[in-house]
This record gives sequence, structure tokens and C-alpha cells, in this order.
Amino acid sequence: MRNFNNENISERIELEVEKNIIDKSLIQNGDKLVVAVSGGPDSMCLLTVLHNLKDKFKEVYNIEYSLIVAHVNHMIRKESEDEKEYVEDNCRRLNIPFYYLKKDVVNLSKLHKMSEETYGRKIRYEFLNEVLEKENAQKIVTAHNANDDVETILLNLLRGCGLKGLTGIEFEYKNIIRPLLTVEKKEIMEYNMFQNLNPCIDKTNFELICNRNKVRNVLIPELEKEYNTNIVKSILRMKDILNEDEDFLNNYTLNVVNECIIEYNKYIKFNYKNIIKEHIGIQKRAIRMLIDFKIHNLDGLTNIHINDILNLLSNGQKGKKYIMGNKFKIEIINKNIAIIY
Repeated sequence: MRNFNNENISERIELEVEKNIIDKSLIQNGDKLVVAVSGGPDSMCLLTVLHNLKDKFKEVYNIEYSLIVAHVNHMIRKESEDEKEYVEDNCRRLNIPFYYLKKDVVNLSKLHKMSEETYGRKIRYEFLNEVLEKENAQKIVTAHNANDDVETILLNLLRGCGLKGLTGIEFEYKNIIRPLLTVEKKEIMEYNMFQNLNPCIDKTNFELICNRNKVRNVLIPELEKEYNTNIVKSILRMKDILNEDEDFLNNYTLNVVNECIIEYNKYIKFNYKNIIKEHIGIQKRAIRMLIDFKIHNLDGLTNIHINDILNLLSNGQKGKKYIMGNKFKIEIINKNIAIIY
């Protein structure tokens, strides 16, 4: 992350976002971008920066892109209707298409037996993808920033995570991009003031109910006060170092997996001998990668599951299976050969 100085705050942040987009190839010429805008400081900063950079990207990089805004009202707070009007008014002022969804998250989350936070996130991303499909757009853009990244890393650490968990949030994941990821919250707040955006403030972000709010409002301030005034930058430096290791290990594992795959269609047939001869760390990565290839997510998959699968493969008994609910099955069909289906 670049060090900011006392230059004009708008220029500083816009240059940072421009650099992120170009260095990471986040936007291509002709892209339609669905921007998730709550009306808070982060998403209003993101929307304004992307709007302000449009002409420069066309002139300097020959990249033209268009913006579409999607806003979700979770019906949790009485200010929600005002926030919708605020976002819609800004879209009208900037001549940006506006999409709106209103959902009773409190009651629906109980019906689906999910936390409000989890259900809210679920319906938000479903809506963003619906707008993406309707508009024939290419990317969803979210306003995750450097502080969000550090909060995620600390939460992963507190839960007990592997190397991947310490690399935090990615600039791009599937069809989601995060151009603000290297910008700190305090810079975003300054940008809002300089641009006179008057964003909406969600007071629930300061309530010490969920763990993320506790990390944001208690743990990080305490670390800054008692241990390191630049804790955010320090953790992000650690992330950069660990990302280099993660990239190497991921590429090495990909080579192992590619060499072991025999057939890849409705099921994946693979030679597991090529996996179990590797170091245990690579074995676990390879199994995760194969499962991800087949079902396209690793939700609910823990180290216990991976160890059980490796025990199955090490024993090598024909016909033996490992079944993870209705997600996938791994079956040994021959000496050294197994399938995932």
C-alpha cells in the first residue's frame, strides 16, 4: 500500500484506486460494473471515485466502462428509507441507473434459520448477481477497504486459520472486484468530507454485538493505542509477504493436481498416489483444490474432513467412500485411482 501525504485527498485516493485497477487488471474496456452502494462512507467514496475516473480511463488507458448501482434495504433500521432516497438522488445526479431491493431480513433470517448478518449478505449478493445478469454486466464492485481487510485477517486469526486466512480479502474473486482495498477508512472519511458527500452513517456498526464490530471498535483501537500506532499498515505488510508464499504454494499444488487428474467431466477421476507422496501440507491443499474444482466452493469443509479423506486415500481400499452430506462423494475405484462426484 502506498503512503499518503498531504496532497489533495481526492487526487490521492483516485490515484490509488487507478493504480489498483490498472496493476490488478480489475476493469477491461467495455465493462459494465454493478456497484454495491449502501449510502455509507465507503460505498459513496467508491461510487464517486469510479465516476470521477471515467474520463481519465478513456483518455489515458483507452478503457471505457459504465456504472450501475444496486442498493438493498434490509428493513432493520428506521433510517433505511432515507438511505434509499439518498442513494437514488445521487444516482440521478450522476445519471447512473439505480436498482433497489427491499427485504425483511429480521423475519426472513429467522424463517431460514440463519443469522441476520449471514442472511443479509446472502440476499445482497443474490440481488447483485440478478442485476448483473439483467444488465448483461461483467463485474460486481464492492467497497471493501484496508480496514475491512485487517478486520478479516484478525477474525480469521482468532478463529484459528491456515496461511490462506492470513492473506485476507482478495482484489478480485470470481466476478467481484474491490478497487478500494488499499485505502484506509480514515482516508475514506476525509474524501467524503472533501467531496461534501454527507454519507449515511449506520449506527449499528458501532454496536458491540457481532465479532467484527468488536474487532473494529475495541481490538484494533487497543492495538493502536498500546502496541503499534500503525497496526493496520503493519498487518497489511504481513499480508503482502504471506501472499507471495501463498502464490508459490498454490501454483505448486496446481501442478500436482493437474498431473494427477485422469478425467474431468461429470466426475473427477484422479491418481491419488501422486498426491499422498507429497508433503502433508501439499496433500491437504491438493484435496481442497480437487473438491473446489468439482463443487466450486469449500463452504463447511474443515481440516477434520480433509484428514478423513487423506486417511481414506492412504488406506487405499477399493470401494470405500467418503461422503460429505449432499455436497460430494470420494470413492476409491482401483489401485491408486479415485473419483469425486
